[in-house]
Amino acid sequence: MISSKHFLSFFILCLGMALGSVAWPRVKAALNHIPVETGIDKIARHRPLPEAEASRLIETAKKSIALFDHPDYWQDLSELFHYQAQKQGFYSDAGQALLKQSADSARQSLHLSPANSKLWYKLAAIDVLLHEQPDTIQKKLLMSIRTGPHETAVLTPRLRLCLSVLPAFAQADRDVLSSQLVDAWNLSHKRFIKAFDSALYMDTISALLTNSHPLVLKEMVAEFETTH
Repeated sequence: MISSKHFLSFFILCLGMALGSVAWPRVKAALNHIPVETGIDKIARHRPLPEAEASRLIETAKKSIALFDHPDYWQDLSELFHYQAQKQGFYSDAGQALLKQSADSARQSLHLSPANSKLWYKLAAIDVLLHEQPDTIQKKLLMSIRTGPHETAVLTPRLRLCLSVLPAFAQADRDVLSSQLVDAWNLSHKRFIKAFDSALYMDTISALLTNSHPLVLKEMVAEFETTH
């Protein structure tokens, strides 16, 4: 008969093998994806990525996804397609086709991990380049706000895009934009004035803040006037 000690050892061995077999695809995918992460880092640092290398990294990212379906891998694939679209020219036929692939990859990432404020904003920006309807863009912007209302990395550019499609926002959503404007203003007056440095922006901002945040609006107008 097998002693209880030997049985426990055998059980632990079997459990370890089972867990290892489950974890191995994830580990293999992570190792495979290292070059992609290096390439994405180059793009983030505004360092050139040769077209052949970008194409190779796209295939590597696809292999990572085949090994383990992870939202980060889809997001990186979206970034690589976007980079290639920029190189081809966003409004060229090739650029538009690449942007669609970038958008599709971003949607796959968000399907797996919807609480990604930056990616929702990026998808909205891609929609603009693809000439999507304002209400389509607005939905992505609202998701970006809801999943990351205080995401400082996208707060200001997201607001600029929101203001450009303002008629697509319902009144309740415009109240959310008003709060976002106040957050951006409190974050940095200087950066706010620089980002919204036009009479057209200020007219739209005034319409949003007149009733909800009149004192903040007064500060904004006073500082805006001192710079013009």
